[in-house]
Amino acid sequence: MSGLRYRVDMETPRVPVSIAITMLHDGRVLLELLADHSSAFSSAETHIDDRDRTSAIVREWVTAPLATPDRRSSHRPLAYRDGYTLVISAESTRDLAAFSPYGNSLRIDFARAFGAASGTAGDPEPLARALPRDLAICFRRAQEKAAWRIAQGAYLPVLVGYLDELRSMTSIEEQDAYETTTAGVGGILDDERYLLVADDERARQVYLDLVAERSSLYNWYMDLAKGGHARPRR
Repeated sequence: MSGLRYRVDMETPRVPVSIAITMLHDGRVLLELLADHSSAFSSAETHIDDRDRTSAIVREWVTAPLATPDRRSSHRPLAYRDGYTLVISAESTRDLAAFSPYGNSLRIDFARAFGAASGTAGDPEPLARALPRDLAICFRRAQEKAAWRIAQGAYLPVLVGYLDELRSMTSIEEQDAYETTTAGVGGILDDERYLLVADDERARQVYLDLVAERSSLYNWYMDLAKGGHARPRR
């Protein structure tokens, strides 16, 4: 299938553990069949509204020989670095609730597709039918939630205020700021990842800037906590 990436592994096939789904605000989607958190058997791009292609990708992954996993970063298109990523697997996860009232059924469908014993074909059809439908539901809900969140005009200035506060923390005396300030901001970032598919470009950018600042504060803090290196930030 055009757009799919996989390499046949004739020696030590491994069982897929999850599918990472990364959505962009314009409806583009990257699907990754994961061997673990950092490596993938295969990846393919689709679109929220192209349900036939999404179904075909699932069927191909279930019926084709397993691949030799590659590092995700080596094949991941750059645009998806800033996307909204959710993961489905045979385990119950918080992400499943984002898909639909019946999102937990995706867990069962994944297990039917990929949980078969080595050398035994799984059943792709339940997941091939459910994933395109639930993915569209998830995307529309995320966009609607983002639109509602920023519609009154008050929320975005709050996020900008958090961003300004984090950016202002640069002195040596504030090197442990990650511990005290990101508990609140970190919770917001974890709970409101749906802002990454907002139609409002500024909302997406402010969210990404907050993520970058949190990462910078964390690295700065770890320089002190593990390396004993006290320094100003910037």
